[in-house]
This record gives sequence, C-alpha cells and structure tokens, in this order.
Amino acid sequence: ALGYQAIRSESVWVGAGEVRVVEVAMDPRPVPVEGLVVEARLDEPRLAELVPTGFYDRMAEGRGEYLTPGQIQGSEVRWPQQLFWGMRTVRVHQRSHERPGIWNDILVIPNRTGPGYCRPSIYVDGRWIRAEMMADGESLADLVYKDELLGVEVYQWPFGVPWPYTGKQSCGVILFWTDNEA
Repeated sequence: ALGYQAIRSESVWVGAGEVRVVEVAMDPRPVPVEGLVVEARLDEPRLAELVPTGFYDRMAEGRGEYLTPGQIQGSEVRWPQQLFWGMRTVRVHQRSHERPGIWNDILVIPNRTGPGYCRPSIYVDGRWIRAEMMADGESLADLVYKDELLGVEVYQWPFGVPWPYTGKQSCGVILFWTDNEA
C-alpha cells in the first residue's frame, strides 16, 4: 500500500470451506517527493499611498504583524479597535465602565519586561499620538476611521521596532496608516 513499508506475513493455511481472518499491521513510510516547491504570493496589489511610508518594505522583512489593505477592507468591523479582536499580539481593554464600548477601549500588548500588559506607542500617519494630546473621553475611534485606514503595523518591544518609531516608551509600537494625511 502506498505510504506503508512492505512486509511479509507468516504463511496461513486455509482448508476447503474454511474462512479465516488475518490481520496484518503495516508500518507507515513517508512517500519521497522530488522537486517540490512551495511558493506563496500576495495577490493583493500594493497601494501607492503606502509605498512611501515603508509599509511594504517592513512587511517584506517580516519583523512585525501587519493588517494589509485587503484584510482591512475585507473585514466587517466598524471601528479600528475591532480589527485587533483575536489577534495574538494586541488586546483591547476598557479603561473603565463609565463610558463603555469603543470610546473607552485602549490597545495593550503583552509586557516583555514584566508581568501583565503595557500600552504601546501609537502613531497615526507617522505622528506620535501622546496620551496628553487626546481630550478626555477621546479614543482611537476618534482619531482613526476604519473607512480611511490603509494599513496597520504592530511591533512588540524590543523586537523589530522600525528606527523612526523607537525610544518613545519601553512597550511596543502600533502604526496606523490612513488615506487622510491632514
């Protein structure tokens, strides 16, 4: 049998009109395959707006986690925080229950230097968004609209954070790229 080693069983004598059941156990054997090439291609076209940001260059290096334009547009989410539901790196937490829902959500990543989670630095179109720049009650959903979002990059500190975005804090970095550079 294909995929099993050949064996020879002991002789079995069967008399006239006799029925005998014989079980033969065969050990599996890998089937050699020559010249097998596995190739993966990203069929999603590159967006001209993302090329100068370095998004595709960093994605080719593979140091972070990426949400591509096709993944973002193909999702049924309404708010940018929802893109992170189920992602292994980023978690969505609520700061308090005074204003539940997306307006109270913050993004956190596992803390690589201690227990628990930490808040990564957030950049929108290359600008660092400091917590003090946001008004009370303002959230990511006020700064980044899902319909304008082109790409997202997530980096855990200190692994692979791109040079222009290092040193803001000892956590990670999340880069949001939109088609609104105002």
